[in-house]
Amino acid sequence: MEEVYQRFNSYDFEADDRFRSGSLVLDGSAQSGLDIKLFYYNRCVEPIDPAGYRRWGGGDPAKVGPRPQEDQMRSPPGPAGLSGGELDGTETQVLSFQEVVRLVQAGEQVPGLGTHVDITPSNQNPTPSTMERVLKPWETR
Repeated sequence: MEEVYQRFNSYDFEADDRFRSGSLVLDGSAQSGLDIKLFYYNRCVEPIDPAGYRRWGGGDPAKVGPRPQEDQMRSPPGPAGLSGGELDGTETQVLSFQEVVRLVQAGEQVPGLGTHVDITPSNQNPTPSTMERVLKPWETR
């Protein structure tokens, strides 16, 4: 297993486009960067035991050495180390589906989306089904 752990330590997460796109989505989540990397490596590269990796010394930076890519994975901080949510004075919040629908219907900007959502309701009645109902096995003629 030690070879697997060494391959994990030497894996270039920054060069992996799938990992980088996923880490952007998870940025700011409660999970640590190591947990995210272990999950991705286990799913997409090769099986690895996260608990075994931590026992081996993967959770201790003094044993493994510096991990510069963990800092690069996060978005760069603004002035004086403030994150994006702290810069504009708002905290990042999770919206419910109902709140998102209300914002879209009101034509307001949905937080977290880079572009304005231009959705207008069609206000038409749903079309009736045209397919015949499939008979159950006991309903066959």
